[in-house]
Formats: sequence, structure tokens, C-alpha cells
Amino acid sequence: MNYIDQGSALSRKVPNRKLSKKNSLFYQQSVLENEEFLQKYEKNVDQLQTVIEEPELKEVIQSRNEKFFQVLEQIIKVESSIKDFAKGYQKFGFVVSDNGITYREWAPNAQELKLNEYSCTTDNGGNWEVFIPKDDDDNHQIVHGSPLITQCNDLQRVSVWSQVKKGEQAIFWNPENKYEFQQQQLQQKQQSKGLKINKQRINQLENIPGYNAILITQQVLMALDIDQTNPDDLKKTIDNLHQQGLSVLMEIDHQLIGQLLKNWDGSEFQYVREGTDQLDYGKWEVLRLLLSNISFWITEYQIDGFKFSNIDLTDDIDMAVYLMLANDLIHDILPNGISIINSVEYPAICRTIKEGGLGFDFKLSQFQTKQYLPKTLYEIPLDAQHVQQLIGLVFGQGVITNGKDNNLLLMESQLGWLETEFADVNVIDFVIEVKRSKYIFLLNPTDQSRTIKLNYKINKVLNHEGYNWTQIDDNNTEIQIQSEQGLIIE
Repeated sequence: MNYIDQGSALSRKVPNRKLSKKNSLFYQQSVLENEEFLQKYEKNVDQLQTVIEEPELKEVIQSRNEKFFQVLEQIIKVESSIKDFAKGYQKFGFVVSDNGITYREWAPNAQELKLNEYSCTTDNGGNWEVFIPKDDDDNHQIVHGSPLITQCNDLQRVSVWSQVKKGEQAIFWNPENKYEFQQQQLQQKQQSKGLKINKQRINQLENIPGYNAILITQQVLMALDIDQTNPDDLKKTIDNLHQQGLSVLMEIDHQLIGQLLKNWDGSEFQYVREGTDQLDYGKWEVLRLLLSNISFWITEYQIDGFKFSNIDLTDDIDMAVYLMLANDLIHDILPNGISIINSVEYPAICRTIKEGGLGFDFKLSQFQTKQYLPKTLYEIPLDAQHVQQLIGLVFGQGVITNGKDNNLLLMESQLGWLETEFADVNVIDFVIEVKRSKYIFLLNPTDQSRTIKLNYKINKVLNHEGYNWTQIDDNNTEIQIQSEQGLIIE
């Protein structure tokens, strides 16, 4: 197995390290010039739609696109495609075949690696493996349900590529009969204006009326904890949710992944940047792991999309390239898949890669004093006030919430669908004024009552019967809005 070192830290810190690179890396003819590639991507930065519309973004888009195409070319030359590169879960961890079990792990700082009592060998490029053949009776020597203990030097570890755990212990999961999906994956992307997502833990998945998507939280990498649910039960649950027309999304918390992987092989520079919990997105094996995690959940559990959390894109071009690769992968495997990123200020997050963006379908946003753009979601906390819930409905194109009451859904049913995608937003003495569809929303998120003047006539306050205001003349109105109150007016 060949290894490509994308970071200088490893080659500096591991003495007598032998790094082997496939000859294909040095092909003179670029794989990025064929017709199929040029139909999917646009390499000329001046032809990117985002640059045409916002020329001031040319420099930042050009620098990140150059790095994206450089990494993409390496991936295609070495692994044929992003999809093949992202099948690391079929090579690493515990791979079962007709002849036995192969265990592989990337641990460049390891001097010794063992799986249970079986010693691994290394290719001197950071990869370790051991093959455990079947016994004379044609049975696997590791039995289904058995614990799997990785010993890295003097450290006891759980394999990074574990797919099943019991608490903090990796488990060999190989039942005779495995559940087969009955439903097909998401066939049609949910309409953006109707995307209502409920956050639930993986062991508490249920269909809540009024929502059309479920977000699985508290899940780190590929390992499923059987103390919460086992692979077959989870597949049955997802199958049932798909049958009811729900999309099933998964949250990827990059901060938790960094904390999990820090010092795995005893070094501070394996998966994370030295001295931090920040994943080193420029490294080949980090990219392989993160992209394989996405591919695994789509392929093995029919997950319909992902929310990317704890992402800080400030001056981190490697992270931006990873996100572009991730979106390219998601929409390659699952054209109708959904990708969401937490609230960040960064150019062209929700433009396609061919347009010069990062390729996300939605971003989570907080209200701002400007015209609201499409492709935004609003995350509503569990203890949200009435005005916060109303803000979540009138801004953007959907909501994410972990509340299970009907208050939010009741308000939405009263409003009907907000037909226009854009919302004109202004602030009047801390009161937020939103003009969208046929409604005007006045939202007071402060802890004080506010009296404001409006330059139009109010005909009716829809959500408060008998609400009073002062009509100064045909074009001017004075109205008081209580603290944490929201008004819907015509």
C-alpha cells in the first residue's frame, strides 16, 4: 500500500522515514483536461459565475480553486476518483473476506502495533497490517461480538476505522444475517422553503409530525455504539423513516473528531496540527478518513446528507479545499443529497463548485440587516422564545430545532408557505422588520418594549386579535411592540 505525505511535519519528525509515491503522480499530461472533467468543473477563474457577479472575490476564489484542483488531480491519479479515494473503510480497519480478516491502520509514529494477540507489520510508510486467516474448520479466528484491542507502542487504542463499539471498546461485528434495505435513498431533494429538521440522538430516531427531515447528532466518525443501537436496528429505523418520506441527515462535528484523534499514535502531528485539536486538512490520510466517513454513512446506512459543525474557515485554505471535496463527493454519490454548514462568514459558501463556491446546499444564518439570500436555514434552540421561533420561520428557507412541541409548526401552518425566496430586512430601533411574501414581520428580540414609526399603513395584525396601533396619516404608523414579541401584519 503506497502512502503520500501531504504534510512536512511527519517527514521531519519520524527518523529514517521512507515515503513512497506512485509514479502516476508525475504524469506530464493533466487528468484535469479531459472532456468529462471540463463539463463538471470550470478552471478559468474569469468564467466562474461568482467572479463575474462579484469580481472582488476573484483573488480568494482563484487561490482556493488552484489548491482544490491540485489536490483533486493527485486523488484522481492515485485513486482514480474521489469516490474510490473515499472507500478507505473498505481498506482500513477490520476487513472481512472469504479467507480471513485483515486489519489495517495508519500510525506513522508507531514502533509496534498489535491487534489483540496478533502482531502487525509495517510498510515503513506509516501503514500497519495483519492478516488473520480462517482456522482449519473454515471459521474466523475472531468471533462475532468479540472485543478488538489495538496496542500502539504502550498505548491501548480503539481503531480509528472502527465501525462498531461498545462504550469505549471496539467490537468485531460480523453476524451471519445482515439487514438489507427495502427502501431507496432520497429520490427528490426536499423543497428548500419546506425544510424542517428535527435534531435527535441516534437511539431516539422517530417521525415527528410536521417535520420532513431528521438530524442525527452526537455521532463521531464511523463507529456505532451498540449500547445505543446496533447496525441492523439503525438500518431498519432509517428504512422506516425513508418509507414515511423523511430525509435522514447526520451531523459531523470536526472539533470532536480532532479531540478523538489527537495523540492516537503517541505523536501530536498525526491527524491534527501540532499542539492543537485542529485537524490537519492538508494531509492525505486526514482527507481520506474524513471523506471516507461521508461515503461510509451514505453507502452503508443510506444517510441523505450532512451538517458540518465546528468549522473555522478563517485563513485556512486546506479546510476550504476539504469542504469542496466533501461536497463534490456527496453530490457525486447522491445527486439529491443535502449539505449544510454552520454559520460562518466566507465567500460563496452556497454557490456550486463550478460557479466558484464551496458547494453547500444550505448555511445556518443569524439575522442581518440586509436582503436575505436563498439557501439559508435557521437553528432554533430548545428554549427559544416565541420571537426566536418566528424569526426562524421568516428568515431563510427552513429551520433546525430539537423541540418536539407543536408551537413552531402551528405558526407555520398559520402562515402558509412563504412564496418569495428573498426577504428585505431592516432594523428600526432594535426592532427587526422583515418584508417577505405578502407579510411584514416586526420582531423585537430585546428585553425592552419598543415604540417604532413605520412609513406605511397597517391593515391588520394577524397573530394578535385586537392589537392597537396609532395611524398618524395614510403613510405613517406608530406601534408598540413588547419585549420578545413578534407581530405579523398586512
